[in-house]
Amino acid sequence: MKGWVSFAATAALIGLWSQPGCRSTPPVVTNQAVIDTAMMSERVPQNVRRLAVWYPRTFEQDMTYGYSRLEQATFQLKKQRSWMKIVERRDIGQLTDEQRWQLSGRVSDDSVVRIGRWLGADSMVLFRIEGPTMRERMLARFYGKMPPFVVSSKIISVESGEVLYHDIVTAMAVPESGEWDDYASDYELQPAMHAALDHALSIAIVHLNQSFR
Repeated sequence: MKGWVSFAATAALIGLWSQPGCRSTPPVVTNQAVIDTAMMSERVPQNVRRLAVWYPRTFEQDMTYGYSRLEQATFQLKKQRSWMKIVERRDIGQLTDEQRWQLSGRVSDDSVVRIGRWLGADSMVLFRIEGPTMRERMLARFYGKMPPFVVSSKIISVESGEVLYHDIVTAMAVPESGEWDDYASDYELQPAMHAALDHALSIAIVHLNQSFR
């Protein structure tokens, strides 16, 4: 069994999406993953005073850990804007349509606005994490191609439906040597998967903090 897997020292340049109100950020340099970011928005307006947190319910341990980190980071934003109220994700569980939203794992911007109004929030922050499934990890061990982790963060104004912030961070795990098909089991892939997710989360949190300065 292999030990913890380190990643190649590399970083991807940031692509600029052709949408108004968005800008690129300097390249992210890391010695443990291939990181790519896109659609980094400008500073979140000061009139965001009651921010509700939403993310899909999941029973996957890695995803639960990831969403917990993102939610905790949202609460840390109060250090920069002490007047801001944060509504926790679990407070949304009382919604009658919650089960349908949970099953889909996605909500439309219009649905988010309705949720925000129900909670009395002026803005909603949505987090979504996507990563290699068990099947994709198994296929990677045969074909050598591993999908990336993608961490998406979006803040929407409840009043206008305007997207105030949208950030996407992609982290691709890269073996130190050899290929993914050199790994004998999914268990041996776990250190590499955890590290890639951690780096994607860390960059997403840095961007979120920057947008509230």
